Amino acid sequence: MLIPLFDYDRHRIIMSTCFTFQGKVYLYFPQGVKYHSLYRTTRKINTFAELEYVAEKFVWLNPDFDLEKMKMLFYILSDRQNGHVIRTYGQPRVEQMVERVYDNQKEPYCHKLRKVIFNPNKMLDRKEKMKIVGMLISRKKRPTEERINEAIQDLWIDKQKITIKSVSEHLDVSRHLIRWFFDEHQLSFIKSMNEEIRKENELSKAITAIDILTEGGNPLKMRELKKITSIRDYSVLKKAISNYQIGV
Repeated sequence: MLIPLFDYDRHRIIMSTCFTFQGKVYLYFPQGVKYHSLYRTTRKINTFAELEYVAEKFVWLNPDFDLEKMKMLFYILSDRQNGHVIRTYGQPRVEQMVERVYDNQKEPYCHKLRKVIFNPNKMLDRKEKMKIVGMLISRKKRPTEERINEAIQDLWIDKQKITIKSVSEHLDVSRHLIRWFFDEHQLSFIKSMNEEIRKENELSKAITAIDILTEGGNPLKMRELKKITSIRDYSVLKKAISNYQIGV
């Protein structure tokens, strides 16, 4: 599920890289193309660096957007009550970041090229889309190593636990079609990735809890933090406090 970060109808925001479909359901680019979007998955924005990356995409897609209006939109976006970020950031810091990004007009980083772009005006469910992608990218029924690695990368970015089941569901194939990929070496590597995902998710949970506990200037107490998060890994709590204090 993709969640829009802005009210695009109200403010006339271009929300993703534009393509001319001429009535087609999808466009296919064998070599892949860069694609930027102002939507998020169920995963919230975890850090100030991620918020700045959203600003870079916003400016890249909307280069002539009014600066003062953009500041206002990002101030709203950076409030935890808005539901898109795990913690609230101060207005001066957000506005300074927006001004810097607006002046730089930097092309945002694109973590992978898209080979298939679907027409947003054509209603297709995820199963139909995956069937088309599979037909275009791979002639085999069994997903290629490239597609499996892309699925693992997507799960990593969304901080979802990586398992044979989650990868197969992401690719919309049965588990036995991808089981061949998960040898002893891959399983060991994925185990370490899942441990990092667990820590990242606990870190996000802890920072949100710190934000709640310190709201209104209340002092932070480790005992209360442990109580409302149920996190017993002291290193995670210590890192969360450190990140919170420096405003990461």
